[in-house]
Amino acid sequence: MVTRQRGGCLFAVAVGILLMAWIGSILWTAIDEGAVPDDSSFLAIPSPSEAGAVSTRCGSGGCSRIMTVNVKPPQAPQSLAAEMGLTQERCEPMNLWTMRRTCTGVSGDARGLQIYLQYSPFFSKY
Repeated sequence: MVTRQRGGCLFAVAVGILLMAWIGSILWTAIDEGAVPDDSSFLAIPSPSEAGAVSTRCGSGGCSRIMTVNVKPPQAPQSLAAEMGLTQERCEPMNLWTMRRTCTGVSGDARGLQIYLQYSPFFSKY
């Protein structure tokens, strides 16, 4: 009987520690606006185009990782984005540990195609 009570107590302590760690992770995520996904989260670039420079840009909504893509014929920026499935922003499922998801999208300008990665927190309006 004493062993059963001790096991229940240890289980409750373990659950409490795990719950505190999860809440701490969520709070850290909420205040860490400078966090950006790893470069490994970028999608593979179909040939013959190539991945170019990767940089970090920050603004009022947080920070993003930006990859400039060297688009080569016969591909065009729009067709390459469509081939990669990035005609609109797409987000991965929510990470339950951090309560945020990684979103990927494209933007184009005179310099060509740029792919961005950014975190979208659970509580974000974006």
